[in-house]
Amino acid sequence: MKYIVLNFAYGNGPYLRTTELALAFNRELEKSLPAGRQVAERMSIIVPLVYGDKQKRIMQEEFGDRPEIIFDEKLGDILRSVFYAGGNFQDYLKKWAQLVKEASAKAHEYLAKTYGKDIVVELSRSPRLRYNIAPAYFTSFAYLSEIYERSRLKDAAKVADWVERDYKIHCLSYPGTFSFLKDRQARYKNEMETPPIMKLSKENNEKIDSGIFITVSGISGLENLYAEAGRLGMKIYTNDSKAIPGGIKALPDLVANSNIKLHFARSGWGSVYLSLFSGTPLIVPEYDPSDDPEIKFNNQTIEKLGIGIIYRGQSLEQLLKESELVKENMRKVQEDILKRWGTLDGNQYCAKIFAKDFFKR
Repeated sequence: MKYIVLNFAYGNGPYLRTTELALAFNRELEKSLPAGRQVAERMSIIVPLVYGDKQKRIMQEEFGDRPEIIFDEKLGDILRSVFYAGGNFQDYLKKWAQLVKEASAKAHEYLAKTYGKDIVVELSRSPRLRYNIAPAYFTSFAYLSEIYERSRLKDAAKVADWVERDYKIHCLSYPGTFSFLKDRQARYKNEMETPPIMKLSKENNEKIDSGIFITVSGISGLENLYAEAGRLGMKIYTNDSKAIPGGIKALPDLVANSNIKLHFARSGWGSVYLSLFSGTPLIVPEYDPSDDPEIKFNNQTIEKLGIGIIYRGQSLEQLLKESELVKENMRKVQEDILKRWGTLDGNQYCAKIFAKDFFKR
């Protein structure tokens, strides 16, 4: 049995995105076998189990039963020890910078002892640890080292560079954290830009009442909008109905439904791409200085490209008016991606590149 091991950041999006990439990588291996080479079976995918039964449930909703997916609780414990779990982000960064090398050594030792040389590839998304166990491929929307460097967090930037620098190929998806910059230079020699590395939204034809979707993740202060949605006869749909008064529980796929008029979410790239692919305008909160500095730069890209709206107390009616221009800008960005790469599917694009390199060994 051969293994792919996943290395990802905190939150739900990163483990979903790396699993999508691993499944695409397996498909590319099957399609791209050189003459005379055979693979007896698909590689198993080691998924660190960071969030227990919640993570398993979300993975089941996204992927169904996949025998190649193996949840590893011990590896999940090691990752969780260096993950952000709320509070002031700069306080977290200080702790992370102190722990990262020791935790990376623990992860390497555990993987070597448990799986040995049967781990043949690592796939990552914005990693917080360095496994140093197998040929490794990096995907993200930006480098942590660059985010922290531009935020004048020198100690964190130095540690992040140690984590990120030695990947065989670095893929940064477009649009990304620094897409608002015209003069940005590549950080590593093997860096390339790609289409968005995320599952494409499928059309959702479920019959629902007109409404808005709220992705619960650091979004607060929207109480007036909830009330206004009711006055306008609009329903509120959400991934977490316990956190939203009167919210109707629904999967994020509902954002692609034509009756969802706006998508409220923190400006993580999973939420941005979900809106971009579905054509449902994104509304994001202003940057909170105690939050991850990535969000500050993400917001700048969203405003520069016009693919979302920063919420600064506008009425819901005003946001709906502004959203018409956002829809047009999202179409332009999609057209730009197709013109540059011929596809919107960054998972397939990266998996093909990684598989081709993998076979060179």
